[in-house]
Amino acid sequence: MNDDDEEENQASEEVQDYRRDLLLNQMLEAAQATNRAAKLVSNIVARNQDRMFLDKSGRILVNGTLATYRVDMGAFLNKMNNPFDYSSFDQVEIHPKGTLVDQPKTACVQVQINGSMPAYDLLGAYLLGLMNDELTWLQENMGPLRHALYAMYGLRESPLTSSLSEYFFNKYGGLLDNKKNRIILSGTNGWKWRVSFGNPLARGFKIEYSKPRQSWWNDMFEDHLAESSQHYTLCGFFDLVDHLSQSPAILREASEWNTDPIFVRKVAAVYPPLAKKLLTTIESDDYDPSLIQSFYDETITEEEATTVALLDEQIRNMALA
Repeated sequence: MNDDDEEENQASEEVQDYRRDLLLNQMLEAAQATNRAAKLVSNIVARNQDRMFLDKSGRILVNGTLATYRVDMGAFLNKMNNPFDYSSFDQVEIHPKGTLVDQPKTACVQVQINGSMPAYDLLGAYLLGLMNDELTWLQENMGPLRHALYAMYGLRESPLTSSLSEYFFNKYGGLLDNKKNRIILSGTNGWKWRVSFGNPLARGFKIEYSKPRQSWWNDMFEDHLAESSQHYTLCGFFDLVDHLSQSPAILREASEWNTDPIFVRKVAAVYPPLAKKLLTTIESDDYDPSLIQSFYDETITEEEATTVALLDEQIRNMALA
């Protein structure tokens, strides 16, 4: 068969009828799958009527273990009616457990899916994931939910406390002590870090460290936000803990953009391997602390540059001793 015969066969009425029927069946099967999945969602809400509710606007309220969630169905239904609508139910309202507040937190909560999953199956998994939030919020892809729950509750005693303790222990080997308002975790190279959050006058946390073979704690920051350049690695609590868990080792490889310029120098002032590494930078002819950029294209403040210069002198003294 040559190419002309193949083109003629593809254009034949019989072939085209077959292909139209095939397309129709595929669309009907997809519609039937969606219908079954929609009934499944309805059954999920009905079976969990003590934890799932519908308000007068048709939004679904879900009482999780950690918080109460409100899902706007409008955008989701628009997606079902018009697949080319880019909106979806990617923003969920997050309220303190058992209550509704005027200014709730919001987060994009993602559900693990496969490509053949009907949209309503996705919605069902979404609702069950919110209801079982004490499990789902610990998943790797649930960073936005973790940040929103932390922003709402902080580190005080709350429905989040037990699960938060589990998260820090599983991920960092950290111990969260709410009675003493602190978390203790291991860094690298035998270092330990203690982050305290009990001072109501501080904007940030008190950060202390203990080096190998030390049984005591050394001060690094009394109020880390007031005393650092507020680099992004130190601003969010989860980012801070993650950064400390990799320090001091990560600081030896970090570029100026990857860590706080004051934090890295405070560590270097008491950690000779890092001091020797930084000495190359601070001894270069074109080095100027006032030109250090810590936030996108913004240079650090004059006060921060003065702090850096003082720490640089300590580093010189250590490295050249």
